[in-house]
Amino acid sequence: METKPDPTNILKMTNIIKTYRSHRISFRKPEPGVTAVDDVSFHIEKGEVFGLVGGSGSGKTTLARLLLKLDNFDSGEILFDGMDVRHLKGAALRSFRRKIQMIPQDPYQSLNPYFSIYDTIGEPLVIHKIGDEETRADMIKKALEASGLIPASDFIFRYPHQLSGGQRQRAAIARAMVLDPLFIIADEPTSMLDASISFSIFKLLTTIKRERNVTFLFITHDLAAARFFCDRIAVIHHGRIVETGPTREVIENPKADYTRTLIDAQPRFTFTRPASKGVDTP
Repeated sequence: METKPDPTNILKMTNIIKTYRSHRISFRKPEPGVTAVDDVSFHIEKGEVFGLVGGSGSGKTTLARLLLKLDNFDSGEILFDGMDVRHLKGAALRSFRRKIQMIPQDPYQSLNPYFSIYDTIGEPLVIHKIGDEETRADMIKKALEASGLIPASDFIFRYPHQLSGGQRQRAAIARAMVLDPLFIIADEPTSMLDASISFSIFKLLTTIKRERNVTFLFITHDLAAARFFCDRIAVIHHGRIVETGPTREVIENPKADYTRTLIDAQPRFTFTRPASKGVDTP
């Protein structure tokens, strides 16, 4: 039976399964595949920050790839903004990819070293045929300034190797935001940065969420980061969701053994009352 979209949800994943199988040729008994995502279901409401928390190899990035249509899932259903992701093609697929963008874990690897920052941020505009050269230049400048690279004229013609780690991540955020997307996948966006720079990046993402009403899927292994940034979280282990709920509730009253393990592995941290929805102040 077809699932009816919920107008309050921007994303709904239902019973998603993804198994990777070996392509080796063998005359022996076929090797079993590796199930990276095992019957995963969750939804994300419009305008919220939803955290996907788990250790390395838990299936977090695989889910992001399935959502972005960089890989196909074996069974289940993904609805994004009312669209069935599995069957998107042509103009519908291009529209989908304009609405959803990704902030990578390692900006140095994701930024083409042969592209200037101008060309890097302008590339999505060229791909989607948005505006003329003058319009694009203005949009690139505004995206840089909104990401904290001010004045934009100091950065626009630099190359990635001429930027610090924090500046590269801000450039990656500017590239993600230049299309004014509805939904951002932030894949461990501060794991390559030190604590002070990480905090400034989280402040930037919080501002983007508030001012543009962008929905975030925040992928992390760090419960402290999830508590700081997320409204709700899902804890994933060996490809299965073991616990879902409001962030503070899950962290303070964990139900799953794996969630308790993640908490015990974290350095002790304390928080004051949240300054706004989804944001705690350390």
